[in-house]
Amino acid sequence: MYETVGGEKMESENLTIGKALKFARHDFLNELQLMLLYMDLGKMPEARRTLLEATERMRHESMLEKLRLPKTEIWLSTFEWRHTTFSKKLHCNIIAGNRTTNDEKIADYLERLIDILEEAVDPMDEYIIHIAVKATEDQWSIQLIIEGALVGTLELPQSDGGFEVSGVLREKEWTFTISGR
Repeated sequence: MYETVGGEKMESENLTIGKALKFARHDFLNELQLMLLYMDLGKMPEARRTLLEATERMRHESMLEKLRLPKTEIWLSTFEWRHTTFSKKLHCNIIAGNRTTNDEKIADYLERLIDILEEAVDPMDEYIIHIAVKATEDQWSIQLIIEGALVGTLELPQSDGGFEVSGVLREKEWTFTISGR
């Protein structure tokens, strides 16, 4: 599967560290250019808001390390580059702890879920995915709330990785939660 990011095709299965860094730099430079544009136009409140939003986004992205599920962290961090159907908003509240759930199975499950979701969306509509990652020393959860109209049918994939899965489908909002120890 190929996704287009910044005018370049990226193979989802073969995202290298170099490609990830390239896309991260590209996104960061876009944010800096937007701030500079606002400053050049004398729109200081907008420049300040853009700076604060970028700082907050980076704070949440860096907090993923505390989850101690490296494959899941990579999946969450690179989501927007591989799944351009969705605009991502990430929120993390994570306390570091030892995780017993199979990290690779979590990332694989999330990928399967998003693949199913991408089949059920209208490519002409806008979809926002709110990802809330929460963890205590003993438990973790990842909740995905997708805003947008569903055009196909959706069946939640079965979990085989020692974690729990739940989903609620409503008109124009779907909520999925996976959780474990």
